[in-house]
Amino acid sequence: MKNNLKKFIKLVFTIYVGALLLSWSIQYFFPTVDKSNLYIEEQEILANGKRVIHPFYLLDQPKSERTIILIPDLFGGPEFLLPLAHSLRDSFRVIIPEYPKSALDGEDVSFTVKKRSDYIDMLTDSLNLDGAHLLGHGYGGLIAIDLAEGRSSDKYKSLTLLSSYGPQELQFLGNHLINKSLYSMLYPVVTVFKYLVPHMGWYYEQPVDFDFARTLTALDQRPVREQLSQIKMPVNILQPEDDRYVSLAIAREIYRLIPHSSLFVVNGDHISTKENPSAFTPQIMEFISMAEKNLATGRENAEFSRVEASIKPFDTENFETIGGWTLIIIMFLIILIAIFSEDLACIAGGLLVAGGIIDFWFAVMAACLGVLIPDVILYALGRWIGNPILYYIPFRWFIKHEDIEKAEQMYRMRGVEIIFATRFLPGTRLPVYLVSGMINVKFSFFLFYFILAMIIWAPLLVWISALVGQPMISYLTSYQDYALWLIPIVLGVIYIVVKGITLISTPTGRRKVMVKVGRFREKYLGM
Repeated sequence: MKNNLKKFIKLVFTIYVGALLLSWSIQYFFPTVDKSNLYIEEQEILANGKRVIHPFYLLDQPKSERTIILIPDLFGGPEFLLPLAHSLRDSFRVIIPEYPKSALDGEDVSFTVKKRSDYIDMLTDSLNLDGAHLLGHGYGGLIAIDLAEGRSSDKYKSLTLLSSYGPQELQFLGNHLINKSLYSMLYPVVTVFKYLVPHMGWYYEQPVDFDFARTLTALDQRPVREQLSQIKMPVNILQPEDDRYVSLAIAREIYRLIPHSSLFVVNGDHISTKENPSAFTPQIMEFISMAEKNLATGRENAEFSRVEASIKPFDTENFETIGGWTLIIIMFLIILIAIFSEDLACIAGGLLVAGGIIDFWFAVMAACLGVLIPDVILYALGRWIGNPILYYIPFRWFIKHEDIEKAEQMYRMRGVEIIFATRFLPGTRLPVYLVSGMINVKFSFFLFYFILAMIIWAPLLVWISALVGQPMISYLTSYQDYALWLIPIVLGVIYIVVKGITLISTPTGRRKVMVKVGRFREKYLGM
């Protein structure tokens, strides 16, 4: 069995290395080049003393002096909006800005929403586009909101938000710190994907790259609520009813916060903007026509009841917890966390419940799946491979032979109690589940008591975490600018304390502590 396992691992490793070398060769000898586009233009702007080339798409209409600026989302970029631009070009000069990535001297430029809106504002000035209309799509909606806030109606006449991002509370997990922490995980993911996955050049054809990761980690939607309350120009909100990436709840909250805005819910989904632009074009055209004739409602003419509603604080009770693809992604993340730490997955699920982001039972379901799948795999590995598994990475890093021997002895004496008890004792599960397979414990017996313990442990830990997590969420909201530094320190202190208590709780551990203290005194204190 041991020789067969070694041969199998060598075969898999050889195939992987061969595919990776082939992928690197394809990228080296056939590098991806930027696709040329008929409509691409460039304009030099001066930003904070840096000369920056700002690319943009121009669909010109010589017979019209009306201009509309379509600000793109991260996914798809300007090309995603080209069909919509074509449907508008008969009546407007259409401009779709790209986001600059570096200055002429090679230095990086800022990826924040504020800086990108400044770049587009400079581009507008350099092209003499006074009186332009703004349309922001997805992430581009945040930039359009920043441009519209406090600007005079002479520079920008109106604002249209299409499947736009909105206030922080309704974006992904609803908390800036938690979102930023998860977004920062994109860097190692993108690094592994780019250099260690044999993608054969596909990495350069999809949107999730280092620039995408930089944009998300630079994203701060905390000011958006205040910005929306300051917009005075006419605002039109368009939202596909079945958009799985930007929920209808975001559009409704933006509509509430801008008391003079109009909201139109259109049949379709997120991709409808590209595949069926005619579903949006009539509304855009009619709204802009009214804005140009000064017939569209501005803030000064907003209904009193809507003004009153707009100043009320955000109420989580009026919003359902997230669903659709966002819920699936969050549950997947909890399952992923459980692979590394089952207890941490339940705690993370509890914090999401505390924040009103997902329902309690969805958190429990995700935690249970994250626990069940890897632990059953551990049992299967123990049964299929047996003791030779201890010689291979990563198992030899975590499991010692003496741990297996102790677990096996305990198992033979108290099998049922062991399966049940290990669920509540972190650090004992890995050797016990492997031993269960190694000594051929009946799978139905193992699975029954495993699930019995899990359905008690997971809801309990998620519930406790949600209960304790309420004040923790409030604390993070108040001190989130510093929490990224405090959390690792606190976790490190907790780890050291727990390890210390564990060590001094046994005679052997106390002897080890005394020996280490003696060596420290002798080496550093000369005592």
